[in-house]
Amino acid sequence: MEFLLGVGIFLTIFFWIRWYHPFISRRSFLLRSRSRVALALVPVLCVFGLFLVLLGWSADSVKLNFQWTVTYLLLGAGWLGVTQIIFGFLGVSARDDLLERRNSAAAWTVSGQLIAATSCFAGANIGDGPGPEVVIFCALLSTGALFLLWFLVDRAASISDTVTIDRHLGTGIRACGWLTASGIILGDAVTGDWKSASATLRDFATCAWPAAIFAVVVTFLERKMRSRAGDDAWNRAGASVVLACVYVLCAACYAWKRGIH
Repeated sequence: MEFLLGVGIFLTIFFWIRWYHPFISRRSFLLRSRSRVALALVPVLCVFGLFLVLLGWSADSVKLNFQWTVTYLLLGAGWLGVTQIIFGFLGVSARDDLLERRNSAAAWTVSGQLIAATSCFAGANIGDGPGPEVVIFCALLSTGALFLLWFLVDRAASISDTVTIDRHLGTGIRACGWLTASGIILGDAVTGDWKSASATLRDFATCAWPAAIFAVVVTFLERKMRSRAGDDAWNRAGASVVLACVYVLCAACYAWKRGIH
């Protein structure tokens, strides 16, 4: 436990000081107020949500032991920091696109990435298992699938370019909804009591297939909308919010139907 706790503390301090450092500099005040709120508040809400999952649905050995709860919570916070670095390499960077370029569309996309990664890690903590290696295996499986889906959809539909270069707010909102929905599905796919690695992989393939369907649908829609770049409806926030909510609602209903509610 001491080793994992130390790793969690190190990752949390390293990544989140880096994340929140801009708030003590003058540059943070160049951001729009909503972007500042997203940059500051969304990670806190994600960690709080993970805390509720650990208290409510994790193994008894975790939720009844405060030290283990704190250890997994810190590991989860560090996990979010690592995923943000990777997402930055994959096209949308919180530090570069939010802070340096003051891009509101990127704020939505980064928020979706954080929520999705939280869902993946939270799902890995739901159920009984022999130890932390099981949680890490399941978290790697679900988060790795999330990275893969983002990479494929972005390559096919140029979402990161639309968000970071064109600054289309509607695209950022829709990306947030899709990422959140994918995180819910992938996180749900790694829930349950541990049996074996092969069984987990088999169950994941059986349960995570709707995320692939979502990816195909989103790719088709975003390519179609990008081809209509002269149409103001492409960047209309209201319609994009509705579509993003539909994505999330469908994913939540799927998870609820499987018994995670």
